[in-house]
Amino acid sequence: MKIGSCLLLLATQEDPLAASSIPLIASSGFDYAEVSLARVYSLSDQELLHYQNLFDQNHLPVEVFNNAIPRGLSLIGPKSDRAELSCYIKKAITLAKTMGVQIITMSGPNQRTVPDGFTWEEGFPQYIDFLKEYSDAAAAAGLSLAIEPINHEEHGFISTIAEARRAAEAVGYSGLGVIVDTYHFDKENDSKEDLLAAAKANVLFHIHHATATDRTYPQEADFSYSKETLQPLLAAGYTGRISVEAFTKTPGEDLPVTSRLLHTL
Repeated sequence: MKIGSCLLLLATQEDPLAASSIPLIASSGFDYAEVSLARVYSLSDQELLHYQNLFDQNHLPVEVFNNAIPRGLSLIGPKSDRAELSCYIKKAITLAKTMGVQIITMSGPNQRTVPDGFTWEEGFPQYIDFLKEYSDAAAAAGLSLAIEPINHEEHGFISTIAEARRAAEAVGYSGLGVIVDTYHFDKENDSKEDLLAAAKANVLFHIHHATATDRTYPQEADFSYSKETLQPLLAAGYTGRISVEAFTKTPGEDLPVTSRLLHTL
């Protein structure tokens, strides 16, 4: 099991890539970083090289991409453009290989929301076609993909573990699984039985975690929630990565404590 930190929620308007957080993540003892693909996607070659050098200088591997779908791309609905999506997939795979990423989490709620006048039943085949093309490219590159359910208040399409598994099974790529974000899982009041079943079936590929109350980095006072949530998944056979995707107002204090606590699981 590896413990990582997502940079997405550490970003600010002044530092949209959370580059200033990289040394702290490394010194706090996290095993890897998780980076927003949507934000890396728009970088120039020179900017990407500079960003990658920051990780290399701090001996912090980037093993996961999240926030995978850039703004402006639509996976579902009449505005979904297959040629445009094909170009995105090709570039995304290239970026993953360049940065050493091993798994891409299929998130980006705005791009997967069913538009007005379009039904879930109409959108699902479009989503599957997109996943099949992405999976073919990922398989050729030796990458894994994971579908992230996002609570229906923020999403409106794939909101539960069961829906994510249905999509993965429709694609049929062994390297396509499910990611659970404990924040979204709790907010959706999703099925604990379905989550444990996914872990036991080895289709739970990744975990995002934060505190239940305010989506922050777990500390001593609220670590009981982390143990109650994560230990059953480990007992069910989960051995993959756990990334903290959380907010913090005091990163210098919070990140080292979170890393230490999660490494005790």
